[in-house]
Amino acid sequence: MKKGKARKRSAAVTKAEEKAALPGFTPILKVILFGAVLQKMSMFLPHDRKFFDLFEDLADKAVEASQLLVDLGAEYHSYASVPLNLDSRSSNLSQVREKLKVLEEEGDSVVHQIMHELFFDHTRVTEEKGDIRYFAHNLDNVIDGAEKAVARLAFTQRPSIPESVSEFAPIILEASLEIRKAVGCLRDIKHEEVTLEECCIRINELENEADTTNRKWLKILMTTPTESPNEVLERMLLKEIVDILEDTMDQCEDVANILETFRLKGGI
Repeated sequence: MKKGKARKRSAAVTKAEEKAALPGFTPILKVILFGAVLQKMSMFLPHDRKFFDLFEDLADKAVEASQLLVDLGAEYHSYASVPLNLDSRSSNLSQVREKLKVLEEEGDSVVHQIMHELFFDHTRVTEEKGDIRYFAHNLDNVIDGAEKAVARLAFTQRPSIPESVSEFAPIILEASLEIRKAVGCLRDIKHEEVTLEECCIRINELENEADTTNRKWLKILMTTPTESPNEVLERMLLKEIVDILEDTMDQCEDVANILETFRLKGGI
């Protein structure tokens, strides 16, 4: 066969194949359609379940960090009936600070592991990977918030934990416990959907409670007269600590929001 005829025949076959494949579709529409088909197909691929273990590990660390914050306040107030021992209190604060620093580093390590696993996970589309990444980072921020607040407390000269911190800490702890319970529901979201929803609702209620607490202490710190320049500086530091704790509760609410997204999508 001559080369000219061969080329004509090849071109004719190619055109025939294109018409048979997706007739009436432009190249852009074909790409969009192909992407949509891949996304639908990913729903039927077996997702790796290692993320459940990593999420639960991260949630456990968030609870532990929040519990340390609560225990620190209780421990300091237990000195109320005995003579002040500032050296002992400073030592206890330093120990809690070190424990939280370790937890913060361990949390970062878990998040890095999640990112690594997502990179090599080909059973999920980009949107699903984004949800998991957002969830992991916000949950890790709960641990970071507790560590940051205690680190700021170490700058103060107060003989006891500020009352504002003692009010915030139990709210953050309860929110962390609800998050841990909700994360456990992700393994069997079909049967645990109601529990997951209840956890998310409670976390949002706690965030509203934290907003009220924040406004209360912001008013106290900003309107109560001060007696010395040192008191002004310490009050500024206390305001920063309150803001950190409020932001930590906002992170808890963000975690609840992405948990709701998982619930609506039927899992991760």
